[in-house]
Amino acid sequence: MSRQLHFCGSLPPELTTTDAEVSRWFLDNADGRPITALPARQDPNWVIEYLLGLAAHRDVFEVTVPGEYVDYDDMRGYRVRKGAVLRPEHVSHGDVDETLSKVDAFTSLGLEGTRLMLPVPSPIDLALFTFVGPSFQNAIPALPEVRSALRYMPVYTDAIVDYVTRVTEARGEDVLWHIEFPSALIGMWKARIFPGGPALSSSLHTKYTAKMLARFPKQAKVILHLCYGNYNNTEIFVPKDLSWTVTYLNKLGRELTRRQVALPPVHIPIAFGAHAPSLDEAFYAPLKGLSPSWNKLIAGVVAESDELASVGALHLFESAARRKSVGVACACGLGRHTVAAAGRAAKAMITVAESHPRQD
Repeated sequence: MSRQLHFCGSLPPELTTTDAEVSRWFLDNADGRPITALPARQDPNWVIEYLLGLAAHRDVFEVTVPGEYVDYDDMRGYRVRKGAVLRPEHVSHGDVDETLSKVDAFTSLGLEGTRLMLPVPSPIDLALFTFVGPSFQNAIPALPEVRSALRYMPVYTDAIVDYVTRVTEARGEDVLWHIEFPSALIGMWKARIFPGGPALSSSLHTKYTAKMLARFPKQAKVILHLCYGNYNNTEIFVPKDLSWTVTYLNKLGRELTRRQVALPPVHIPIAFGAHAPSLDEAFYAPLKGLSPSWNKLIAGVVAESDELASVGALHLFESAARRKSVGVACACGLGRHTVAAAGRAAKAMITVAESHPRQD
């Protein structure tokens, strides 16, 4: 089976024009190779448009710290107004009717066997960025804001589950959900300052994530997307190896199995920010301990800046994991790339996907 190209979703702003033009770019740059799904048009900066849009709910949200999201140090802070009741419709990340129109336009393309990939940021991430945004860079985020995020996280979850359920029930055979949660690995990194912090963070996160995924309709198809952060092509932290990723996925796998949820494909970032992937075997060694239940791995090894290193990284990834990747990808979406760099990234993905396994 050939490795698929997995486009994580976003494109540079200059290319994020109409749904049809976004689809055409991905199809043209896949150049006839198999893809996991065709990404729908989305915010080049992931959830920034969403976060800015929360201010429109003036009767519910008020801004506590101004910010325009220029970088990680310019995050806006919100709180729920005194006496207001936060409801799922206030924090929904997607409009059902608008999404169904996108799906209908996609199906008119007649791409047999291909699904439209729709982004779904984790409720954990949305709640944290809403309330904890201004102190996100701190070693220990402000406690009152963290409490607010935890208090309202179920509202975000209800909004996402309702959105996924309604779209899946109407057009499920044409849709693939891209579940995005940078908070998984970033949370472990932040918790490292406490004894046993990464283990505790991963346990709490996996339980919550598995509980949410168990609420999705059985027929919903998903891909999980891990990340180190990639705003302005800058990672929040630099991983020393893949040990935290393996710890997280092994725990999540057990939680999903306990809830009788099949383990979906998962994108594992290797390259990050504007950096090429590591070629140190020790970086990949923890993959030897990844549960065999995770049998659909998407290797996020591709960096347009170093095609040769990307090929080498894939071979190290597959050798350590003892399984062939079902797909290859960049570390994140292409929204923070230039147009030229996005094109180079797509070409590098093809080269890496078609490279031969290393013979040891």
